[in-house]
Amino acid sequence: MVNVTYRGNNDSYTTLREIGRGGEGQVYEIANKPTLVLKLYAEDLSVERIAKLRLMVSLDSSQINQYTAWPKDIVVNKKGQVCGFVMKKLSKYVPLHNLFSPMDRKRLFPDKGYNFLVHVARNLSVAFHSLHSEGIIVGDVNEGNILVNGQGMIAFIDCDSFQVRDGNNYHYCEVGVPRYTAPELLALPSFDNVIRTNNTDTFSMAVLLFQLLFLGRHPFAGKHNSTEDIDEEKAIKNHWFAYSLQQRNQRLLPPNDSLPLKTVSASLQDLFHQSFEHIGGRPLPAKWVAALDDFQRDMVMCSVSPLHNYPNSFDHCPWCAFKEKRNILYFLDDSYLQHFPAEKDFDDFINGFKVKKLSFPKLELNDKTLKSLKATPMDSRLKSDIIIQNKIVFVVTILGLLSSLKVGWYVLWTIPTVLLFNYFSPWNRRALDVYDKQKSKFDHLHENLNNAINNYNKPPEMRGYEKAIQQINQLIKRYQNMPEELLERQKAMEQKVYDEQFRSFLTAFRINDFEFPGMGASRMASFYAAGIYTAADIEKLKTTKLVGIGPKFIRMFLSWQRNMSSSFVYHPDNDLLLKEYRGIVLTMNQEKYQLEATIKSTFQSIKFLETSIKAKQMQLQQNVTMLKRQCVQAELDLNELSTFLKNRTTNKLLGIIGSY
Repeated sequence: MVNVTYRGNNDSYTTLREIGRGGEGQVYEIANKPTLVLKLYAEDLSVERIAKLRLMVSLDSSQINQYTAWPKDIVVNKKGQVCGFVMKKLSKYVPLHNLFSPMDRKRLFPDKGYNFLVHVARNLSVAFHSLHSEGIIVGDVNEGNILVNGQGMIAFIDCDSFQVRDGNNYHYCEVGVPRYTAPELLALPSFDNVIRTNNTDTFSMAVLLFQLLFLGRHPFAGKHNSTEDIDEEKAIKNHWFAYSLQQRNQRLLPPNDSLPLKTVSASLQDLFHQSFEHIGGRPLPAKWVAALDDFQRDMVMCSVSPLHNYPNSFDHCPWCAFKEKRNILYFLDDSYLQHFPAEKDFDDFINGFKVKKLSFPKLELNDKTLKSLKATPMDSRLKSDIIIQNKIVFVVTILGLLSSLKVGWYVLWTIPTVLLFNYFSPWNRRALDVYDKQKSKFDHLHENLNNAINNYNKPPEMRGYEKAIQQINQLIKRYQNMPEELLERQKAMEQKVYDEQFRSFLTAFRINDFEFPGMGASRMASFYAAGIYTAADIEKLKTTKLVGIGPKFIRMFLSWQRNMSSSFVYHPDNDLLLKEYRGIVLTMNQEKYQLEATIKSTFQSIKFLETSIKAKQMQLQQNVTMLKRQCVQAELDLNELSTFLKNRTTNKLLGIIGSY
C-alpha cells in the first residue's frame, strides 16, 4: 500500500513503504514526516477499542512519549472509520531480547559489556516508574514489545494494549505472555476485565531485569531437584524461584553454567526475592533504580577485555573464569582484529608463524642506584623532646654523683632512678612511638616490595599466554594437515561406498534358502530374534551371544558368508563417488573457514595478552622502582632514628655511672 492518504484529527498522513507487520496490522512510513509512522489495523475496530485509542491520544505527554511509541493521532479511512493511529518512529532500536544472546550482543552492540546490561536494566526501571506515575499499566510485558538502542534507552511498542483508565472506567489489557505474568494473574481463567496494578507490572519488570542481569536466564527455569516435571508457568504460580537463597527444599536449582544470585549486590538480591517469592508489596521501580545505580557504581573493568565489567566485590573476573574453565564466551570481543593480517596473507601468516616468547629482565631486591639517598631530617619536636629528657637525666645523674661523694651507696639509687625516668618519661614514649611507626612503615613497604617483585618475575598471566601459543600451534598444524586429511576422508568415503555395495550384495543370500547341518527350528528362531536373516547379518555373531549357537556354528556361518562373498564384484558408482566427494570438500571448506576464524580469534587473544602483560609489567616495574625508593628511604630514616636514640645522653650517663 503506497501513497494512500488518511485523515487525522490534526493533519493528513500519506503512507510510503511498509516497515513492519504483525498480527494486528502493518506499520508504514509517512510522507514528509520522517519522525512519525502510521499503524493500520487489519480488521475493523470495536467501539471500545476506538474509545481507548481516543483516550490514549488525550493522555499523550512528554513523559509518556519519552519511553513509548504512544498514539499521537487517530486516523480514519475514506469511509470515515477509525483504522489506525500515528506514533513516533523509533530509529536504531532493536528488541530487548537481542541483549540476551552473546552473538546478538556482538552483532548489534559490539562495544558493550556487562555494565551496559546494568545500565539498560536501570533505564527499564525508570521507564516503568514514569509510566506508573502517569497512571498507565503496561500489562502485556515481554521482551518483544520493549526496544533498546545503542545508548541503552528504552522504548515500549504495541502501547494500544496497555491498561489505561478514564476515571472509574478501565480499558483493560486482556493479553499476556505466561512467562512474564504475575502468579496471581496466572491463577485466573482469563485476563478479561481483570484490573492490573503496579504490583503485577513490577513482577513482569523484575523478570526482565533478571534476564538482563543474568544474560537471558529466566528466574523460574532451572534444574529439577526432584522427579516432578516443572515448567515455567507452574514454577511462577508456586513462587519457585530457581535462584533463591532463602527457600528450603527447593524444587528448582539454577541451571549449569549460570551466574549465581550472589553475582549482584545484596540489595538487588533482596529485591528479586521480594518480587518472586511474595505477592503483595513487591518493590516498585524506584527502589530498583536506586539499587541498580549503586550496583553500577561498584563495577570494575577487567584488564583482559573492556567488555568484561563485573562487581568490585569479586576477586576475579567471572567472564574470564567462564572462558578458562568452561570455554564459554558470554562477551565476544574482537576489538583487536586489526592485529590480524589481511585474508590474502592468511596462508603466508600460517606458514611463517613463529612463537614469540615474552621475557623480561629479572628484578632484584637491592638497587645500587639508590645509594645516593640520605635520611630525612629528623622531626624538630622529637629532637626537642630528647633534648629536654637529656637535660633532666643529666641533672638527676649529677645530683646522684654528688650525693655519692658523701654517702657512697647513694649512687645505687641513681641508676634505677635514671632508668625509670628514661622509660616512663612522656618525651621518651613519644620517641619510641615514632620509632615503632617508622619500623611498621618500613616492614609494610618491604612486604609490598617483595610481593611486587614476585609478581613481576613470575607473571600469572604468562600461563594463559603460553597456553594460547600452544593452542594456536595445534590449530595451525591442523590447518596445514588439511590436504592430507582430505585424502584420508576420501579414502574413508570410498571404503564406506564399497562396504554398502558389498552388504547390499550379501543381503541377497537369505539363510532360510540354504540348508545347514544341525540348524533346527529353535536355533533358527534365535537367529531371527537377533535380527540375523541374510549373509550380511552374520557379522552380528561376532558380538552377539545366542542360545544354542556355539563356536562351531559361528565358524560354519562365517565360512558360508565368505563363500557367498567370493562371487562379489565391485562396480564403482562414479556419480555417487563424485557426489560424496563434493560433500566432503564442502564440509572441509566449512571446517577450514571455522578453523581460520578460530586461529584469528586465538591470535587476537595472544596479541591482547601480549599487550596486557607488557603493560602490566611496565606498571609493575614502575611500582617496584617507586617501592624500592620508598623502602630504602624508610630504612635510612629508621636507622637514623635508631642511631639517634642509642646515642642519647641517658645511655652515656648510665655508662659513666656503671664505670663509677
